[in-house]
Amino acid sequence: MAGRSKVLTWTLPVVGLVSLAAGAGFVAQNRPVVSEEEPPRQPTTAPSVAENIDVSSYIGAIGTSEPAGEAIAIAAHVSGVVEAVHVAVGDSVGVGDALFTVERSRAEAEVALKAAEVVVRESELASLRASVPPLRAAVRSAEASLASAEADRGVAESDLADRRNLLQIATSVSDPRAIAREEVDRRRFAVGQAEAKVATAVAAVERGRAGVAQASAELARFVEPEGGADGPELLAAAARVTEAERELGRARADAALLTVRSTIDGRVLQMNTRPGEFAPASVATEGLVVLGRSGRTHVRVEVDEVDIPRFSPEARAWASPRGDASTRMVMELVVVEPLVVPKRRLSGRTSELVDTRVLQVVYAIDEDLQTIGLGRQFDVYIEAAGGGS
Repeated sequence: MAGRSKVLTWTLPVVGLVSLAAGAGFVAQNRPVVSEEEPPRQPTTAPSVAENIDVSSYIGAIGTSEPAGEAIAIAAHVSGVVEAVHVAVGDSVGVGDALFTVERSRAEAEVALKAAEVVVRESELASLRASVPPLRAAVRSAEASLASAEADRGVAESDLADRRNLLQIATSVSDPRAIAREEVDRRRFAVGQAEAKVATAVAAVERGRAGVAQASAELARFVEPEGGADGPELLAAAARVTEAERELGRARADAALLTVRSTIDGRVLQMNTRPGEFAPASVATEGLVVLGRSGRTHVRVEVDEVDIPRFSPEARAWASPRGDASTRMVMELVVVEPLVVPKRRLSGRTSELVDTRVLQVVYAIDEDLQTIGLGRQFDVYIEAAGGGS
């Protein structure tokens, strides 16, 4: 037991240390030798070789060229198959110019259907308006019938009064021999007949009044009694016409959305759609058509947040296109966007921090110093606050 304890205590650690040393030596002898290579692009230099100024007096940043007001990515308003493309890359466009059209046959059929509905509703309204004159005539006829019935009632009432007077004369004679009994009875029967005629005339008057009321009520459905304005039937028909016209307007608006038009005066920078391709209503990464405003090229510069305290909007700024450090373009400040955002553009340097935030500053390049290609990266130097001049 004592012999085994010594082996376990001393031999195994010694073997481990020897193995570790041997492995370290093997790795050191076989590690790859890295030779110095030429840089893939010309390194960034100071803003001016003529100025004897320390580069640390400037803020270094990355800039990307863009059209004035940034590039505008245009998407389709409605998903569908592209029917026609009306522009090409490099074309100048104005506000409202057609860019491309999504298949329109279904929308045009809907417009035709809604237009026919408007015609039907307008015809219904015209038919109801045409029924107003006959209804007015019916009211006048009912009023004339009522007047005739009232006249007949007056005649019947006068005849009744006359016959009652004759009956009263006959019954008031004291000498029964002066007038025959048959004559008295005849006059009494005549009074009864006259009363019946009066009752008939009164009923005719009531029927006449009911006829006038009915004709007036029917007319009131179309025309207000006071003032002659449109009644409920005409108002409802006019509302149906208005609704049909709005539906037609909406159908036409939907059809108009199928033709995507320019929202600016500028030029076409990129086309990402062709006839026959499907156009989604939204594009996450790029537009179906990319537009840019005409004018001076802008450079959007991202100043790291650690350099923001050294940044001054009044400071001079220069830009060199990537791969052409000898070209230095003086830039003019356009705007400083106050919102500090996460860094999106990377320069490719191994020492670059990617988990930082940046202040976006937009500069303009003189028109005679424009470079080919928008979206190009630039090495930018901005004179630091308190730096040399």
